[in-house]
Amino acid sequence: MIRIRPYKTTDADIILSWCPDKTSCYQWTAGVLGEYPVTKSAFRFVESLMPFTAFDESGIVGFFTLRNPGESPEELRFGFVIINPE
Repeated sequence: MIRIRPYKTTDADIILSWCPDKTSCYQWTAGVLGEYPVTKSAFRFVESLMPFTAFDESGIVGFFTLRNPGESPEELRFGFVIINPE
């Protein structure tokens, strides 16, 4: 069963390892987190959003953020969605 918990900074190495090349990195970040490879320092940007880590009995399997794009507190958008390629 996949569960979701708040992102922890210790998750960064695993999540960033899922982008093995410049193309996959850009497809995931659209350049928002800088050039490939994304550093842990640049990845800290996601902490200003609402970041979540998905996990199961095998470990971390996914990551995504939620953010409020405007004035309405009733609207949230998903972003930086990525899953373990395995």
